[in-house]
Amino acid sequence: MALVIKYFIIAFTLALTVVLINVFGKSGEIRSLWHGVEMVFWATLGPGAGMTLGAVLRLWLMPDAIITQGGMSDMMKARLFWLIGPQCIGGFVGLMVVHRQLM
Repeated sequence: MALVIKYFIIAFTLALTVVLINVFGKSGEIRSLWHGVEMVFWATLGPGAGMTLGAVLRLWLMPDAIITQGGMSDMMKARLFWLIGPQCIGGFVGLMVVHRQLM
Protein backbone atom coordinates (compact mmCIF):
# COMPACT_ATOMS: atom_id res chain seq x y z
CA MET A 1 0.00 0.00 0.00
CA ALA A 2 2.89 2.36 0.74
CA LEU A 3 4.18 1.75 -2.81
CA VAL A 4 0.88 2.95 -4.29
CA ILE A 5 0.73 6.05 -2.09
CA LYS A 6 4.35 6.94 -2.89
CA TYR A 7 3.83 6.93 -6.66
CA PHE A 8 0.52 8.78 -6.51
CA ILE A 9 2.16 11.49 -4.37
CA ILE A 10 4.95 11.79 -6.95
CA ALA A 11 2.41 12.00 -9.79
CA PHE A 12 0.32 14.58 -7.88
CA THR A 13 3.39 16.73 -7.21
CA LEU A 14 4.42 16.67 -10.87
CA ALA A 15 0.86 17.40 -12.07
CA LEU A 16 0.40 20.28 -9.64
CA THR A 17 3.76 21.75 -10.65
CA VAL A 18 2.86 21.64 -14.35
CA VAL A 19 -0.56 23.20 -13.74
CA LEU A 20 0.86 25.96 -11.56
CA ILE A 21 3.52 26.76 -14.15
CA ASN A 22 0.78 27.02 -16.78
CA VAL A 23 -1.41 29.22 -14.57
CA PHE A 24 1.29 31.65 -13.47
CA GLY A 25 3.10 31.55 -16.81
CA LYS A 26 -0.06 32.85 -18.48
CA SER A 27 0.05 30.23 -21.23
CA GLY A 28 -3.73 30.32 -21.60
CA GLU A 29 -4.02 26.52 -21.52
CA ILE A 30 -5.83 26.45 -18.16
CA ARG A 31 -9.19 28.16 -18.77
CA SER A 32 -10.74 28.07 -15.28
CA LEU A 33 -10.27 26.77 -11.76
CA TRP A 34 -12.21 23.58 -12.47
CA HIS A 35 -10.26 22.96 -15.64
CA GLY A 36 -7.07 23.16 -13.56
CA VAL A 37 -8.50 20.77 -10.97
CA GLU A 38 -9.51 18.37 -13.75
CA MET A 39 -6.01 18.55 -15.24
CA VAL A 40 -4.42 17.77 -11.86
CA PHE A 41 -6.84 14.85 -11.33
CA TRP A 42 -6.19 13.17 -14.68
CA ALA A 43 -2.46 13.92 -14.65
CA THR A 44 -2.31 12.25 -11.23
CA LEU A 45 -4.52 9.26 -11.96
CA GLY A 46 -2.92 8.04 -15.20
CA PRO A 47 0.78 8.41 -14.41
CA GLY A 48 0.26 7.36 -10.78
CA ALA A 49 -1.34 4.10 -11.84
CA GLY A 50 1.29 3.61 -14.55
CA MET A 51 4.19 4.20 -12.16
CA THR A 52 2.66 1.80 -9.64
CA LEU A 53 2.26 -0.88 -12.30
CA GLY A 54 5.83 -0.24 -13.47
CA ALA A 55 7.12 -0.62 -9.91
CA VAL A 56 5.25 -3.91 -9.47
CA LEU A 57 6.67 -5.18 -12.77
CA ARG A 58 10.14 -4.01 -11.71
CA LEU A 59 9.95 -6.01 -8.49
CA TRP A 60 8.79 -9.05 -10.44
CA LEU A 61 11.22 -8.84 -13.39
CA MET A 62 14.39 -7.35 -11.89
CA PRO A 63 17.31 -9.77 -12.22
CA ASP A 64 19.22 -10.97 -9.18
CA ALA A 65 22.56 -10.25 -10.80
CA ILE A 66 23.68 -8.00 -13.64
CA ILE A 67 26.65 -9.11 -15.72
CA THR A 68 28.15 -6.75 -18.29
CA GLN A 69 31.29 -6.60 -20.40
CA GLY A 70 31.40 -2.80 -20.61
CA GLY A 71 32.88 -2.17 -17.21
CA MET A 72 31.64 0.30 -14.67
CA SER A 73 29.74 2.53 -17.11
CA ASP A 74 27.54 -0.33 -18.36
CA MET A 75 26.95 -1.46 -14.78
CA MET A 76 25.84 2.06 -13.82
CA LYS A 77 23.50 2.21 -16.84
CA ALA A 78 21.93 -1.12 -15.93
CA ARG A 79 21.50 -0.17 -12.28
CA LEU A 80 20.03 3.22 -13.19
CA PHE A 81 17.57 1.57 -15.56
CA TRP A 82 16.39 -0.92 -12.94
CA LEU A 83 16.20 1.85 -10.35
CA ILE A 84 13.86 4.21 -12.27
CA GLY A 85 13.27 2.80 -15.77
CA PRO A 86 10.08 0.74 -15.34
CA GLN A 87 8.41 3.47 -13.25
CA CYS A 88 9.21 6.16 -15.84
CA ILE A 89 7.97 3.98 -18.69
CA GLY A 90 4.80 3.18 -16.74
CA GLY A 91 4.22 6.86 -15.93
CA PHE A 92 4.58 7.79 -19.61
CA VAL A 93 2.18 5.03 -20.70
CA GLY A 94 -0.29 6.16 -18.02
CA LEU A 95 -0.04 9.72 -19.32
CA MET A 96 -0.69 8.52 -22.88
CA VAL A 97 -3.80 6.64 -21.70
CA VAL A 98 -5.37 9.80 -20.21
CA HIS A 99 -4.04 12.35 -22.70
CA ARG A 100 -7.50 12.94 -24.25
CA GLN A 101 -8.84 14.18 -20.92
CA LEU A 102 -5.91 16.61 -20.62
CA MET A 103 -6.86 18.60 -23.73
